[in-house]
Amino acid sequence: MDFKTDFKADFKNDSRDKVDEPVVSTPNDSSSDFDDDAALRALGYVPSFKREFSNLSTISFAFSIMGMCSSISTTFDTPYVLGGPAAVVWCWILGSTMCFTLGCSIAEIISAYPTSGGLYMASASLCPKRYRAPVGWVVAWLNLLGQVAGVSSTEYGLSLMIWSAVSICRDGTFHASQGQVIGLFAGLLVLHGLLNCLPTKHLAFITKYFVFVNVGTTLLIIIVLLATTPRSAMNPPQMVFGTQGLSNGTSGDGIHSWPTGLAFLFGLLR
Repeated sequence: MDFKTDFKADFKNDSRDKVDEPVVSTPNDSSSDFDDDAALRALGYVPSFKREFSNLSTISFAFSIMGMCSSISTTFDTPYVLGGPAAVVWCWILGSTMCFTLGCSIAEIISAYPTSGGLYMASASLCPKRYRAPVGWVVAWLNLLGQVAGVSSTEYGLSLMIWSAVSICRDGTFHASQGQVIGLFAGLLVLHGLLNCLPTKHLAFITKYFVFVNVGTTLLIIIVLLATTPRSAMNPPQMVFGTQGLSNGTSGDGIHSWPTGLAFLFGLLR
């Protein structure tokens, strides 16, 4: 018995709330939608939400969460200052590998439970019965805290990026105050909160092609940097593949520094 079949059979045999209500589908449903709905019926779950996000919209939504340009630029200074250029490169590769393996595991689990809020159904189905309540409680609160912290940090980073762009346009003569940063941060939260109140159909349309903008912008930045940076200003390969790129920026003001190895691992904070 394969992974998905085993999970589905376990949940079906253990489900306390089974229903036999028919699923009402619209003429616009694709074959994949029917497959997912059939899987849900096998779990004793009646779908009630419209599937208005296409595969492209879902992928674009995932890229918008990752935000390659914004996440790299807002967290670039931490590994560079604490661990050096080598920490920036190798910790990014190490962190990406870890995230990839985690993402593959979550994708395999959630694909076995194609539900809205699959996080909770999967966590409840993968733990013993007596632990389902505390596990569900912990998962729900961790998810809530992660959503709050993730959205807040993203909006705050965007506020800093906007004011930094203003400073660059004014040749560095403008410096935003903390009040201006927080004010723009609050305004962005309200604006994006209102955008997320739109119907799912409109959100899917807005998000649909963002993957091309995100990836295209990232590639454009890489090409422009390589094309416009003088050869004399480029670092030698030893900065990444040797010890020249390792530094320890954890010391200062007479405070003893952390070990260089730990300073290097601070690069994972990005």
